[in-house]
Amino acid sequence: MVYNPEDLDLLEVTLLGVLSVGLPPSKAAGSDTFRVDHVTAVIAAMQETGDAGAYLAEDGVRVIPGFRSRLRAAIAGLEEKGLVTMPVAGMPAAAGGYEAGLLLDLVEPDEQPAVLDRYLSQLCMEVLFNIRQVYPFLMERYSASGEVWRRLREAGYARD
Repeated sequence: MVYNPEDLDLLEVTLLGVLSVGLPPSKAAGSDTFRVDHVTAVIAAMQETGDAGAYLAEDGVRVIPGFRSRLRAAIAGLEEKGLVTMPVAGMPAAAGGYEAGLLLDLVEPDEQPAVLDRYLSQLCMEVLFNIRQVYPFLMERYSASGEVWRRLREAGYARD
């Protein structure tokens, strides 16, 4: 079956869109604010409550358990639709080979699925960029991600 963003629920669209942003490994970036669950929680909260921190713990970084449960359910729904798959636990979350000294995030299976439908994921990212209150936050994460990836490439990450 072919899906469009309007065929998915709000959290599924949000997660697929975030997965398409190209977030770097949060450990390599030096901040858990690059984690998929964090970025998804902030954007979902903006859309659902108007308060970007509504689904974050008191530290402003970790995701609250209630949202984590919703996120797991959204991932399961996307997996049932054949749009994402869960990578093997303990494998690197980011594409590319291992280089000595590079801090890699390890996959947490309930939080960072691999996208199987890149076209739909890109459409979902476009949906997010078109939401006025989401745009500045998502563009900042996108821009900051580009800077982290540039720094990683200069340090030799993913070179043949």
